[in-house]
Amino acid sequence: MTSKKQYPNIMICGTHGVGKSHLCQQLCSSNSSLKHIDITDLAKQHKYLLDYDDENQCNILDDDAIGDYLDDQYFQKSSSSGLLIDFHSAGIIPDNNQIHAIFVLRCNSNTLSDRLKARNYPKNKLEYILQSETFQLCLNEAREAFDEAMVYELQNDSEDDLKNNLEYLLKWIDQWPFNTMME
Repeated sequence: MTSKKQYPNIMICGTHGVGKSHLCQQLCSSNSSLKHIDITDLAKQHKYLLDYDDENQCNILDDDAIGDYLDDQYFQKSSSSGLLIDFHSAGIIPDNNQIHAIFVLRCNSNTLSDRLKARNYPKNKLEYILQSETFQLCLNEAREAFDEAMVYELQNDSEDDLKNNLEYLLKWIDQWPFNTMME
């Protein structure tokens, strides 16, 4: 009897514009055993939206409904393996021993500002996101929500950074659960 290789379930977090979705897509293209779950898309698709925040110009998601969905559709199944959960906040997923690592993407302010301007972000939202990145809110939240040993910080300013992060993560995933050698 051969056993199917198990892959870690990881979160890719960071402020808007740091390259989370692009990195997840690249990872899935490189390893077909990985499954990209974009939490924002999931929330819209299943109507897990509580309200709209006019000031911050974003939807308020139903964290409980999202957690229940992930639990029912993935975590409770013995085949739950290789999930790449993409969202700006690690706190949306409870620490239920189903997530094996959190990778927080970071980006310098100038590069991030250029990316957000190219997406036509309104000035107040752009400033809020830049401030969040400066004060490393996503990184701090990940460290508060999960064991700090599970949280990794990756710089993602350029195509070279993206390539290096992709190579690093593919190696990390391939060597999991024996990834302590990579530290």
